[in-house]
Amino acid sequence: MTLGELEPRPGTIHTVEDLVRELRRLRRRAARPGQVQVSIRELAARIHRAPSTLEPYLNGKRLCPADVYEDMLRALGITPDQLRPWLDAWERVADGGLTQVPSQRGGRQRLLSHSSTVRYRTASGRTVGVVAGDLRRVTGVDVWVNSENTDMRMSRFEEYSVSAIIRFEGAVRDETGHVLDDRVADELEARVGGRRPVAAGTAIATGAGALTDHNGVRHIIHVAAVRGEPGEGYRQVADIGRCVTNALTEAERLTDVRSIVFPLLGAGVAAGVLEPTVDAMVGAVTDHFVTHGPEWSGLDTVYLLASTAEELDACRRVLDATPDLAPEH
Repeated sequence: MTLGELEPRPGTIHTVEDLVRELRRLRRRAARPGQVQVSIRELAARIHRAPSTLEPYLNGKRLCPADVYEDMLRALGITPDQLRPWLDAWERVADGGLTQVPSQRGGRQRLLSHSSTVRYRTASGRTVGVVAGDLRRVTGVDVWVNSENTDMRMSRFEEYSVSAIIRFEGAVRDETGHVLDDRVADELEARVGGRRPVAAGTAIATGAGALTDHNGVRHIIHVAAVRGEPGEGYRQVADIGRCVTNALTEAERLTDVRSIVFPLLGAGVAAGVLEPTVDAMVGAVTDHFVTHGPEWSGLDTVYLLASTAEELDACRRVLDATPDLAPEH
């Protein structure tokens, strides 16, 4: 391989595949004599991560979080004065919506690259809607719901999940992205204490940390929507409707809360089936609006989050088929 072929080119990065290619060039350039490239195991040791954590990022299965990406760059010889074009490259990939997630129909699909909102009206004048796109772009919604496990332990920053996104975006970070104050996770830990596991459907409110400044979020409600099974990973709890009801009840206890957004609870890594999940969630929302009339209920807008076209289609099908919901035009 010639010197020119080894030279990394961050300006050519626009997709996850491009990013993997240029990181591979860095790994080759940083290799010791006798090595073809820095191995995943060696790189993981340099940045104090598990090899299994880095493997999906370095093989193009999904986009790595910004903090892990920067740690890898530094470990592969990128100096602080060389970082900017690499950080710009990561932003291009993230903003282009090219991160991929597993599809429930098999294979992989891209996250939606655009943001949009679809709203439906109830007979009482309240709104049930779908926010399509990246949760990190949602602004002006008072409460974000976090789909959490029955241990109420938030995901690690480098994982792809709503829990990891809320934890990282809610943390206080320095100019390099290093976490200084793990604010949301620490508050949840204090609220739960040693009372683990919690019952399925338990809903616990915390502050939103830095998300208040960035996105206008006032509260996070963590709801136990998945449970861990030894040797099996996470599974969706049996009664998703109760999770929604408990989260809405918790939101009603908060002051001056008008709007809330739910991810599709347990339909991500826990592999809950999409359409039945959406159906249970919408049913719980409409039931809540019926039993909590507008004369005393603070909430008047509930959104579901659809991150992929598959999720958006499922939400639209269920909402279109729900009696007493009329689409806004």
